[in-house]
Amino acid sequence: MKSIRFLLYALAPFFVFAFSAYLTVSLILKTQQTTICPDVRGKTVEEARQLVSNKGLSLSILRYERRNDVPYNRITVQKPDADINTRKGRVVYVIVSEGPELIKTPGVIGQMIDDARSALDAKKLVLDKIVTVPHAKVGKVIAQIPAEGAEILEQSKITLFVGGETKAYYLVQDTRNMDLNELAEEMDLKKIKYKISYSRGEQSSRSGFSLSVSPKTIFNSSDELIINVY
Repeated sequence: MKSIRFLLYALAPFFVFAFSAYLTVSLILKTQQTTICPDVRGKTVEEARQLVSNKGLSLSILRYERRNDVPYNRITVQKPDADINTRKGRVVYVIVSEGPELIKTPGVIGQMIDDARSALDAKKLVLDKIVTVPHAKVGKVIAQIPAEGAEILEQSKITLFVGGETKAYYLVQDTRNMDLNELAEEMDLKKIKYKISYSRGEQSSRSGFSLSVSPKTIFNSSDELIINVY
């Protein structure tokens, strides 16, 4: 009996210590404040630091890494993850992109194509496509994709639409009731290129002719029409 009582006296301090530690930890856990970790991915370091500070957290950069698809100084990874409950005062660790830079697309509409190309090169942008469309401003940029002022990454591709000469089309009519002079006058009037070809040398007495394009055919006036005289 005395041995049991002695053992209880000996173990009493350990029970008291364990119970006190349990109460202390429980009290700390109950009184400890928590917050929702904000989503800082895609934010700049400055923006992220402000967001976590507003939540009672702090920010620490683990490292920088090269990402061609994420702008410079933007956060790519965070720990703890976004939108989870975490204790206030905790550190949010992040990985930050080293580039490329995020820039605004320059406006090159109205410029000659060579000047527009130089402007894009200066901004480290790539002229990917040049689309020629009929327009009065021949050789000048009339539209661009992306538009002026759009935020894009360095080395992004740009498409330019450039004015080209307006092509005229001519419906070749039936020439059976026309002579050679009448046909030539009509070609000159409509600014259609043509060439007269004589089958056996040039002879003014010849009056029969045929065209290299059949009657009632749509003909591009910028091409050359051959008039075969026989």
